[in-house]
Amino acid sequence: MALVGFRNTHNHTIYINPAQVLYVSTFEEDVTVIAYAVTDASGKPVVSYVRGSADMVQHKLSGGATAAAARQAG
Repeated sequence: MALVGFRNTHNHTIYINPAQVLYVSTFEEDVTVIAYAVTDASGKPVVSYVRGSADMVQHKLSGGATAAAARQAG
């Protein structure tokens, strides 16, 4: 599966491998936390905070955005 691009809360583009995502959850309005199946030194999951709702992030990670973009291009 291809990497999926998001804007983090510092407005930088980050790319996420959906196969490494442990969970997606709402942090605050229009900010979602993505936890990875990788831990830091204390044993907690490594996380990223990205712009957008949890539903939108989950949809994009599942490939929904890619399919929609392909339909528009085709």
